[in-house]
Parts: sequence; C-alpha cells; structure tokens
Amino acid sequence: MKIDYTSKWLLQKVFASIFLIASAYTIYSIDDLVLTDYEIVTKWLSNYVNSIAIFILFASILLHSNIGLTSIIDDYFHNQSIKKKVLLIKNFFFAVLFIITIFSLTKLLLS
Repeated sequence: MKIDYTSKWLLQKVFASIFLIASAYTIYSIDDLVLTDYEIVTKWLSNYVNSIAIFILFASILLHSNIGLTSIIDDYFHNQSIKKKVLLIKNFFFAVLFIITIFSLTKLLLS
C-alpha cells in the first residue's frame, strides 16, 4: 500500500504528539525515582501502566523516525536500486529495534 506524502506528514505529526505525551508521562512518573538503583527501576518497569507507556514511547519514536528517514531517503537517493537497498536496510534496522524493545519490556514485565 502506497501512502501519499500528505498522509506521511500527518502520521509523523501524530506520532510526534504521541511521543510528546508519553515522554511527559514518563518524565513525570520517574521524577521521584532513584535512577541509579537497578531494583527500583525494574520495579517501576514491572508496573503494567509504566511498561505500556514506555512501549508507546519507543514505538512512537521508531515510527516517527522511520517516516522521517524514508522521506530523506526518497529525497536524496535517485538511483532506484540503491534506494531500495537503503530502504530495506533501514526497515530491517527498525524492525530489529522494535523486536528488541518488545522482548526487553516483556522480560522486565515478567521478572
């Protein structure tokens, strides 16, 4: 499915807004935590609300960045074969980061 540039721009703004809200909640909720203590941070992340907030934060950052990098690649790579390879590498990188985020949060949530 092809998405036009207007939809990409709008999606990027939506993800930026979600990122802003999730980061504000995260900053507000970790205000009283001692971030140098591993046990306290893992206990904070074991809370479902905090884990979901962190997941939403990372997912919105990754999706926002993915759309932004795609538009940069579309603007500056004119050779179609190179552009496809760079987009494939970028998408693989973001998929790996997303999977690492899910597995890390799941491990912390279940511990």
